[in-house]
Amino acid sequence: MGCYPWSGWTYSCASEPHKTNSNTRTIRYMEPRTVAWLCTKTTQVWTSRLLHQHRNASCYDRLLRWKRVMTVKRISFVAPPFAGHLNPLLELAKAASIAGHEVTMITGEAKIPSVMALGIHATALMCLNDKKLERIANTEKPVLGNPLRLFDQLQKSLAVVTEARRELNTLWQNAQPDLVVADSVAVAAGLAATDLGLPWITTIATPFAIECRSGTPSYVGGWSEGSTILHKLRNAAGRFLVRRVKKGLAYAVRHQLAILDTEVYRSDGSEACYSPTSILGFGLRELEFERDWPPPFRMIGPLYRNPEPVAMPTLPSARPRVLVTLGTHLPWAKSKLAEDIVWLAANRPRISFVGSLGTVGLDNEVSALADNAVLHSFIPYAEGLSSFDAIIHHGGAGITYAAIAAGKPAIVVPHDYDQFDYAARIVAKGAGLRVDRLRSKATLAALDRVLIPENFCNLPKLAEAAKRYKPHETFLAEVSKLIGS
Repeated sequence: MGCYPWSGWTYSCASEPHKTNSNTRTIRYMEPRTVAWLCTKTTQVWTSRLLHQHRNASCYDRLLRWKRVMTVKRISFVAPPFAGHLNPLLELAKAASIAGHEVTMITGEAKIPSVMALGIHATALMCLNDKKLERIANTEKPVLGNPLRLFDQLQKSLAVVTEARRELNTLWQNAQPDLVVADSVAVAAGLAATDLGLPWITTIATPFAIECRSGTPSYVGGWSEGSTILHKLRNAAGRFLVRRVKKGLAYAVRHQLAILDTEVYRSDGSEACYSPTSILGFGLRELEFERDWPPPFRMIGPLYRNPEPVAMPTLPSARPRVLVTLGTHLPWAKSKLAEDIVWLAANRPRISFVGSLGTVGLDNEVSALADNAVLHSFIPYAEGLSSFDAIIHHGGAGITYAAIAAGKPAIVVPHDYDQFDYAARIVAKGAGLRVDRLRSKATLAALDRVLIPENFCNLPKLAEAAKRYKPHETFLAEVSKLIGS
C-alpha cells in the first residue's frame, strides 16, 4: 500500500490487498504499471499548479526532486571491460543515477567489483568471463593495416558478439530497460536493443572513426588535413579505400553476419554499428579536421577520469618533470617501457622522468629506474597531469584529451589502431609533436621543444575549449529527448 502526496489517493497492487477507512479513496488491485502511470500523471498536474503558486527556491527544489523520482527510467549501459571504453560510461552512469534514474552497468566480470564500489548496479556477461575480449584487443604484435590480423580480430569479435547478443536479449526480456547506452565497440548491445525495439545511444571516444563523406578519412596511417585539390583527391580515394576494405572484410565473414542478420551498412549508407537516432562523441570539435558528421551525431566533450579511487603518488621534486605512459593496452610495447625511460633519462639528465604502466588495482608500486627516473603502476590523469611539464604518450583517447585539458604539450609515439589519427590532430592543432620511436634522437629533440611553452601557443585555447563542454548535462538532456524523462 502507498499514498501519493497532494492527491488524497492511496493505492494498492494486486499482490497487496489492504483495508482502508471510508474517507480514503482507494484504487484496488491495480497493475503496478497502471499505478505508476496514474502517479506520474497526478504528479505532473499538481507539480504544475504548485510551481505557479510557490516561488521560493526550497519549494522548487523539493518539487523537482519529487518529480524526478516519479519519472525514473531504467537505463542499461554496456561497455567492454577496458578502461578507455568503460570509464567514460561509468561517469555518465553515475550522472544518470544522481539524476534519479535506475542504472545498470553491463560489462565483463573482472570489472564488476570496481563498478559496484561506485554504487552502480552491475551485471556481468558470461561470455566475457574468460577474458575473450582482452585476448582479442591485447595482441602480441601491432595490427596496423595487416589484413590477416584484421580478419582474425573480426572473426573472434563476431563470435563474442553473437554470444553477447543472446545474453542481452534474455536479460532485457526479463527486465526491459527504457534506454540502452552502448559503447561503440559493444555492437551486441545495439543489435539486442534493435531486436527488442528499445531506443539506444552509441557513445564513441574516437569520433573520427565514424566514416565521413567529406574530409580526411581515418585509419589510413594518420593523414594530416589539407585544402588543395590534391588533398581532396587523396581524401576521396582514402574514403573509398576504407569503405571497400570494410566491405571486403564483411564478405569474408558473411556467414557470421548472416547469423547475426545484419550488414556493415544500412540501406541509407550509414554504418549499422552506430545508433540511427543518437551518437555521442567524447571529443572536441576544436581538435577535429573539417568534415561532415552523420545527423544523429553530437560532440559532448571528453571524459577521461578514472572512477576508481587511486591516490596520487608522491612525485620527484626535480623539474622539469615529464610523464611517460602507454595507456592500458599495448602489452608488447609496455614490455620495453622501463628500458626506454632509462635511455631517455641517461640522455636528458636534467629532466625528471615519471613512467606509468596504466595498471589500476595494485598498491601503486614504484620502481626507481635511475637518479632521474621512476616507474609507477598508475598515474591518474585528471588529478596528476597538472604536476607535469610535458607528456610523452601513445595517442590514446583518454591521455590525449586529459593532456589538452591540463594544457600540457605532448610528444606522441603512436603504436596502433586510432593512435596515428590522434597524433595527426595533436600536431596539426598545435598541441604537441609526433615521433615514430620512443628511443630515438627525434624524441630527444622533441623533448627540448615541448619544454618551451611558447612553442605551443594554441594549446591554452584548446584547454579553454575543453572546459566549455558539459558532457554530463548534455547526456542527460539527450536521455530526456529520447525517452521523455
